[in-house]
Amino acid sequence: MLRNFYLHSIVLFYTTLILGQIRKQPNIQFETNYIDAVDHWVVLPQKTTDLNYLLGYVYLDDIVGFTFAFYGELSVDSFSNWKLQENLQYYIVKSALDSKTPPIHQLTSKETNRLHLPEKPLWLQLYDQREKTPEQLILQAYHYNKANRSDLALPILENVFSIKPKTKNLIFELCFAYNALGKYEKAIDLLRNELKHDAKNYMLYRELGFALLQLNEFEEAENLYEQGMKMCDNTAQQREMAIDMAQTFFAIKDEKRFEKWAAILRK
Repeated sequence: MLRNFYLHSIVLFYTTLILGQIRKQPNIQFETNYIDAVDHWVVLPQKTTDLNYLLGYVYLDDIVGFTFAFYGELSVDSFSNWKLQENLQYYIVKSALDSKTPPIHQLTSKETNRLHLPEKPLWLQLYDQREKTPEQLILQAYHYNKANRSDLALPILENVFSIKPKTKNLIFELCFAYNALGKYEKAIDLLRNELKHDAKNYMLYRELGFALLQLNEFEEAENLYEQGMKMCDNTAQQREMAIDMAQTFFAIKDEKRFEKWAAILRK
């Protein structure tokens, strides 16, 4: 009986200790993709060797792309609330974010208010006061396309198209987004027209060929890929185009055309 009492007491002690440790941790969910946290304060997941969390702001830099601007370190107080240990007011530390970035925690408005954070860092407020040019907007959309988030690139690009449709690189990025979202007919119409004015741009041939492949227009798509490859002096791009064609004809069991593109790929 006494033995059971001691055993129960030990279990109760450790349960209380563990629960107490859990309660000291904030109720964090690291489940937000950095792309969905643009223009928000965030907390990076804690590394096993770190005592504190990293606080920062995510924004989209025209040139660098998605960027984490480090603001300071956070700890957890006895009431399970965030506590700012140190903030950087006089210099800025930035880090580019990419596909290897793990899910992060986006701070709620309640959490940002408790930490007395501004809506966005002051230096970024000054940076964002400038009106974005069509060229800068296309660069932003490029980063969304590159990150496989053409759903976020498309509204930007369609807006630029309505304002300044002749902006350099606009048609390619817009059609890339249309193709990524399965809007092949829209891409085809724009690309056919654009090739009348920019007939030496191999990337336009590739995007048009890709859209036609999705609609089973294999012969025309193959001709476009061939034209694009002749104009391209980039071996890596040529290889990718050959892979596109070889995979397509393998999938539809067109042995003759598959062997043709496989031979090109081997070269």
